[in-house]
Amino acid sequence: MAVEHTFPATVGQLSVWRDIEKMPQERRWEANLAPVVWDLPDGVDAETVWRALARLAMRHGSLRTRYAIGDDGSLRQWLPAEEADTEAAVLESVRQGTADAGELAGLEEREQQHAIDFMRELPWRAWLLLDGDRPAQVLLIVNHMAADGAALLVMQDDFRRLLAGEDLPPATGPLELALEQQGDEGGGRLRNAERYWRRTLATAPRAVAGGPGPERVGATIHTGIPLPQAHDAAAKLGVSLASLLIAVYHRAVCATTGERTHLMFPMSSNRFDERHAGVVTSLNQWVPLLLDLDPDEPLETAAPRAHWKTFNALKNGVCSPDAIVAIRAEHQDADPGYSYNAIIAPPGFPSADSPEPSTVEWYEPARTTGPGFYLIARGLTSLDLIMRVYRPGWDRPHVERFVESVRSQLSELPSLDI
Repeated sequence: MAVEHTFPATVGQLSVWRDIEKMPQERRWEANLAPVVWDLPDGVDAETVWRALARLAMRHGSLRTRYAIGDDGSLRQWLPAEEADTEAAVLESVRQGTADAGELAGLEEREQQHAIDFMRELPWRAWLLLDGDRPAQVLLIVNHMAADGAALLVMQDDFRRLLAGEDLPPATGPLELALEQQGDEGGGRLRNAERYWRRTLATAPRAVAGGPGPERVGATIHTGIPLPQAHDAAAKLGVSLASLLIAVYHRAVCATTGERTHLMFPMSSNRFDERHAGVVTSLNQWVPLLLDLDPDEPLETAAPRAHWKTFNALKNGVCSPDAIVAIRAEHQDADPGYSYNAIIAPPGFPSADSPEPSTVEWYEPARTTGPGFYLIARGLTSLDLIMRVYRPGWDRPHVERFVESVRSQLSELPSLDI
């Protein structure tokens, strides 16, 4: 397909690309987000589902964007010419057919580990899952170049509205964001973020070699806490649920390591205003956050302090990934830190009805790239915490102590008189 005009990549797209560049070809499937499954309402027919997916892509340019490497080696983005940028063309690229709903688990595992060549094809794929003859679910595999966790929630909401027959106009996309970031205001924000990175890494703890591992260890903590109850606990403390959980995370690291000062890396969604809240693209970036909290301090006072420190850090959530590489090189002895991402539906989403017992599911992570210590807070109907660890000093017994500290802290949430 001929490319007539290309545009600079956004900071978010470039951040993802810099990670993908470092992956061996056989591991590039790791750039795919976790499979997405959307339930379908009764009575909807297959062609209505496919048309809603096509219209979703026409609303969000990131779902039709392809990429190229410029003559200067830079990452560029482009959209097909108008005559080729149609609903039919989208479906021809992403429509993978139908499957029985009973095949979902195997299909998810197989297709997530199938890399998407976003330089030559659209960065997502879709399957229709049937219960008998009835369309029951949609399965999506989406590359991180096209979206992040917050964007997936936007896509889900828009898909449901389109499926119900709403007419949604084109939304702001990555082309507009890239041009915005090239302007004077965007450039000033990037420079401020670079200064913040330098200040934070200069005062961060130094890396300590030694200890057991590395050993690939993964755990999913099913807290059993319904999402409204978790939101209410955070609100009672005057903080967001994401901030409450990063305080719990930090205190668990303190309890396991015996140290109280740690470099955390929360993920910024960079969706803090109306213009960016509904953008489907990859906006996520890590932000350094230095937390020094007394592990014996009550959560009621520790959480607000963590909240405001996190709030200030996230103001610097848009930073050139190439500048970050240079800054990290200046502080090679800084601790690698503890990464954190919160993908949590806001209050009002459908949720679990009542608390259930907390359980832990252990697994061996398939991924070998990315952060060496990563905790993901996932809140849709109830609150789950998914972690994967591949770091010297953190073997299975250490991770078990961390997990028990998290569970112990969360078990005290009902004492907040929710």
